[in-house]
Amino acid sequence: MRHFNTEGVCRPEEHYMVRLDDRLAWIKAELVDKRKYFVVNRGRQYGKTTTLNALELYLKEEYIVLALDFQLMGTEDFADEATFVRVFASAVLEGLALAGADGREDLRKPLEELTDKAVNSSLNELFVRLSGMCRVAPKPIVLMIDEIDSASNNQVFLDFLAQIRGYYLKRDKMPAFHSVILAGVYDIKKLKLRLRPKKEHQYNSPWNIAAKFKVDMSFSAAQIADMLGGYEADHHTGMDIGAVAEEIYAYTSGYPVLVSAICKCISEELPREEGHEDSAAPW
Repeated sequence: MRHFNTEGVCRPEEHYMVRLDDRLAWIKAELVDKRKYFVVNRGRQYGKTTTLNALELYLKEEYIVLALDFQLMGTEDFADEATFVRVFASAVLEGLALAGADGREDLRKPLEELTDKAVNSSLNELFVRLSGMCRVAPKPIVLMIDEIDSASNNQVFLDFLAQIRGYYLKRDKMPAFHSVILAGVYDIKKLKLRLRPKKEHQYNSPWNIAAKFKVDMSFSAAQIADMLGGYEADHHTGMDIGAVAEEIYAYTSGYPVLVSAICKCISEELPREEGHEDSAAPW
């Protein structure tokens, strides 16, 4: 039986959740299909990872989606270029496997060579091979990285962003990722990369190429009503769906986790009417 979820990623087969179809269609048509590089920058528990997971599935027919998560990488993985290259190459290989593209040796083998601990490769070498992978891939490749700001205070990470930007600017001449999607709490567009020696103190943003992400990720009263409709179809409480949705929106302004928390509380914690202990929530 589905339930309201406030812990981590929401999955439609397990949880009551708002429909993301319109959101995903806009992201695909206005950003991914147009080869944009962009950042999904929102607060904690605002639905970023849930949206990325749904987008990964939404894009898979037309694109190879490499879905990575920097939260799975430790501080030591950013210790130096060689270490980062090995870890990132391994993550891309896993992403290829999850995308069903690991059967292509021409995609896999150049990166496998970088995972050898005896090899000290640079970011430049990594991106030369990633560019080659993009050249021979059967479908355009979308790179998606969640929790990107986990390493935002690290110079190797800034250099990594600079490499992505460099290939973005030259992608008419050199194959590159079709689209790059980064997700995190903090706005990485404000990070600065030192361009010259310390005494000159000149900086530039390594992510000044990002397109604006204009999607409103809060829930409207109509979206809340649609989610409640799924619950009502299962439990037949007799609630006034529209009125309840408006009331929840008034309390939460559509903040996703707060919406789910109120629904979860009413569904699971409030006492039932006397004589109806086994009934659904008292909406």
